[in-house]
Amino acid sequence: MKLNHPEIFFAIFAFVFGILIMFLTPFNEVPDELTHYVRAKEVSLGKLYNKPPEKMTQEELKNSTYKFHGASGYSPVMYTASALGIKTFPDNVHAGRICNLLIWILLITAAIRITPVFKWLFMFTALLPMSIFEGMSYSADSFSNAFAFLFFAYIFKLIYQEKEFSYKKDIPLLCLFGITGALSKGVILPLFLVPFIPIKKNKYLIFLFLISITLFTSYLWSSSNYLATQSLTYTELNKYFVLHCPVSFSIILINTIKYFWIEWVMSTIGILGYFNIRLDNAIYYLTIILYFCIFIFIKEKYKIKSSLKIFASFVFLLYILMTCILLYIMATPFGWEKIVGIQGRYFLPALPLLFIIFGQNINNNNDKYSEMFKRITITYIFLLLCYTCFILKQTYQLI
Repeated sequence: MKLNHPEIFFAIFAFVFGILIMFLTPFNEVPDELTHYVRAKEVSLGKLYNKPPEKMTQEELKNSTYKFHGASGYSPVMYTASALGIKTFPDNVHAGRICNLLIWILLITAAIRITPVFKWLFMFTALLPMSIFEGMSYSADSFSNAFAFLFFAYIFKLIYQEKEFSYKKDIPLLCLFGITGALSKGVILPLFLVPFIPIKKNKYLIFLFLISITLFTSYLWSSSNYLATQSLTYTELNKYFVLHCPVSFSIILINTIKYFWIEWVMSTIGILGYFNIRLDNAIYYLTIILYFCIFIFIKEKYKIKSSLKIFASFVFLLYILMTCILLYIMATPFGWEKIVGIQGRYFLPALPLLFIIFGQNINNNNDKYSEMFKRITITYIFLLLCYTCFILKQTYQLI
């Protein structure tokens, strides 16, 4: 029997292990979960926007009793599900988690369903321990990561679908995706693949229009909102250093990547809790090996153009660079030799770009091995998530 519906396996595994991991993980044992819970509670009470201190009048500052936190400036879009859970069951701390988990499952299941390519890679990546750990929490990453996968899946559908691009349907949907992405921690990477969609007329005009409204939306929200920074960080000084000392900053960037890249890879797979719960090292190696074996044994029936691979590589490297610059400006004390605050989970929404970069075209003789490897993949994911639950139980039952 051929395994042609990875979205079904994803939905089952995500729900079962998502629920298990949720109840095994105490509240606020996911990074920044308390601040995200507070923001979700604000949204549940109808507080969609927090006016930053620099925008307040003297009278407003005098009368304000609001305590700003790390998630104060985040868009309410990412907290809709968790806010609904809190509103419905205000005394149950898991209510918002469950709602977030269900929306996370729904969005990624839809992504795997609609994409004509990389279905098994979507499934495997979404079921990594760190992905589920974020997905079942109050974190804004629960929504933004799942939405990023759906956005990429829709772009892949437009690139590889046999139907002609619909100006009446697809442009409004792309606008909606772009605006939602701008309000979801800046999930706009998929838009950069729009030039590869087979659009007959005004392709680049459409691309510029989509980028413009997305960046404008992002600017409108971020320019009039609260921006959290570390207490020891001088953002203006860091900005000046990046702009006026590019060689010195490049040295810091290279040192950071050399020192932390292995940690980034491991934490993308899963360093749980507050980065204190590690899996066995063999698990990280096996997961990486299996990940790249999927490219080899489960090949795609559509031709992946070299130009698309090159461009995706450029966008992925640019994403890493921009992440490093942002964390240097916002989180790194001036004068430090390495950038601090970069976590592997930040790279989860960009991983579909790797699907393009390493994706292989189909070999007609690989059907037998492909089906066998799909079974190996499903078995490995099951064992990996069982092991993850075991580690969480061993850790938190001692608390």
